[in-house]
Amino acid sequence: MRVTIPGERFMAAAHTASDQPQVRGVFDCDEAHRSPLRSDYKRIFDSGLIVLDTNVLLNLYRSNESTRRDTLAALARLRERLWIPHQVLTEFWRNRESPTVRHHHATKANEASAALDKAVNATRTAVTTWLTAVQLKDNEEAVERTDRDLSGLAEAVGSLKKFIRAQAECDALKETATTHTDPVLNALEPLLHGRVGDPLPSDEYDKAVKEAQERADEGIPPGHEDFRTKEPELAAGDYLVWVQLMAEARHRGCDVLLVTGDVKKDWWTNRGYDIPPRPRAELLQELREQAGVGLYMLTPSELLRWAKELLELNVDEGSVRDLEQLGEASADNDSEDEAWTAESLAAFMDELMRRYPSRVKAIVAAAANGGFVDRETVYELAGYDETRRLRGFTQPIGTLSRDLQAIGVLTGGEPFLLTTVYGHAVDPSWAKGFRIPSGVIPLLRSKYEGGELWQTRDGGEAVSEPSDRG
Repeated sequence: MRVTIPGERFMAAAHTASDQPQVRGVFDCDEAHRSPLRSDYKRIFDSGLIVLDTNVLLNLYRSNESTRRDTLAALARLRERLWIPHQVLTEFWRNRESPTVRHHHATKANEASAALDKAVNATRTAVTTWLTAVQLKDNEEAVERTDRDLSGLAEAVGSLKKFIRAQAECDALKETATTHTDPVLNALEPLLHGRVGDPLPSDEYDKAVKEAQERADEGIPPGHEDFRTKEPELAAGDYLVWVQLMAEARHRGCDVLLVTGDVKKDWWTNRGYDIPPRPRAELLQELREQAGVGLYMLTPSELLRWAKELLELNVDEGSVRDLEQLGEASADNDSEDEAWTAESLAAFMDELMRRYPSRVKAIVAAAANGGFVDRETVYELAGYDETRRLRGFTQPIGTLSRDLQAIGVLTGGEPFLLTTVYGHAVDPSWAKGFRIPSGVIPLLRSKYEGGELWQTRDGGEAVSEPSDRG
């Protein structure tokens, strides 16, 4: 396993045994990509490796009955070609209990109902403000007219909410509370039995997480987008999938079709309505280098379309649209990061101080010194002895973020607050320090500058704080 360096190419090609010049064509370029043909997908369906990403499995909970049935039918026909990296299995179980997965339809119904209530309240406020502004608040005729229409609006919204909840109840997947009655698990167990990769050994896992961070720093796909909003071990998920995919492709020696609903730009070349789906050129190149095979990618809806054509399955067009809409909703959620606000950051930091003051000290020290705090300073601030490791130092940041998202304090789109930077001079596998997003430095300065925690590099001794709880 190694990190691909930007601009790196087949250096050995410059030192071939033959002195004959290489004859090149228009496609002899690392950035080139032939549009996949029907025959390519047919070949992979017959003899390739079809890798399923986590969202393919989780969408079985989010889909309606028809879409779920068509998806499982397609996967069943492709069973002999299916394989999932162990990281996919890990992420599946980590996310299965999320309200947006197992209770997807109820969650979306609640969101729609809340939005409708907000619209009614906003309308009522707008009308009241208008009546006051034009001196009609005491005009009985105007008040009676507006009250009548507002009552009609509230009644119509109530009817809509009733319909939405009924539809959510109809679409909801039943009996998922226990694993032995869960219909998705009952379908996946025989389908994927013997088709799940091994987990990475702990040393290789640690190395891969570090490499993911290094690649993210250089903008190397896949997964670098996730490092903007997730803690390192979660953000490294895409790269862990990629590492395990490459190893399996090398072992089998056949072309790979990755099926994923993740349409972020760190996986795909620009996707357009008339452009066939294409993986990033860097991914194609790396898989050729590492395994000597080709890479193809499809979204779950595109897989259904090809399964309908190549496997002659009776796939409902509504199932394709359902999966397209699920993918579009996911893309919308991932497309825009939300900035920290003074209020959300203050709430986060205050609660972090209560639970893990050493992390607050590290974050504030980074803010006071241009956004970075080195390893030695963290040891001093936290009062760690030299035998203490820094592995997992950022995990409480992710834990608290999820806790505050659950109660609505955070949106989930805020950039991750403390990111590990690897490559210490003594041992490159050690963290050399931690960095914070540049956008939070002014907010932290406003909150902490002038206080005891705000210490620049030449500002003297760091103050002592209570130890972390728990």
